[in-house]
Amino acid sequence: MSEPPNYDVPDWWRENAELRRTMGLPNYEPPRFADGVYTYDVISRLEAAYDATIRFVGVDTRYEDDWEIRVDGEPVREIGRHRDRNGNTVFEASSDEVRAELEATLLSKDERE
Repeated sequence: MSEPPNYDVPDWWRENAELRRTMGLPNYEPPRFADGVYTYDVISRLEAAYDATIRFVGVDTRYEDDWEIRVDGEPVREIGRHRDRNGNTVFEASSDEVRAELEATLLSKDERE
């Protein structure tokens, strides 16, 4: 559970990082995109800006199956994923790519409503 550069991490992260170090466990990182940007940084901002619910969903998936991203329950796109050497989830698209696609979907949805 290393502290990522350029991120202000919550206290629980620092406490857990110390526990993991003392126990010899691998570092934890929240799910992130291929470019290293944490999904919560992108998704929480989009949800707040567009008053939407965005979820990464795997339905009856096996480890190597793609997941999908849903906006307010509606599928928007599939997204591959894998685990890094510490077992943390990495989604196989850049944050910019996903942000742009979700913003286009959200803007289109706003125009229809």
